[in-house]
Amino acid sequence: MSLLQRIHARRAPRPTTRYVNRFVVGTPAELATLLKLAADHGILVFASAPVPLPEDPTRFRRHLRLRTN
Repeated sequence: MSLLQRIHARRAPRPTTRYVNRFVVGTPAELATLLKLAADHGILVFASAPVPLPEDPTRFRRHLRLRTN
């Protein structure tokens, strides 16, 4: 690495990691597929425990925190 490249690397600020919070609703199979895809792409940060919906006990709600960059 040349001296000029080192200076530019030092001066350039590191990109900040940004997150997005989402509530997703679906069947256990749909949520499992979504979580697997997010984990495989490396964007899944947090997934809450599934919470059954009161009006439809076959569907669940989960809170996801995903990386945006």
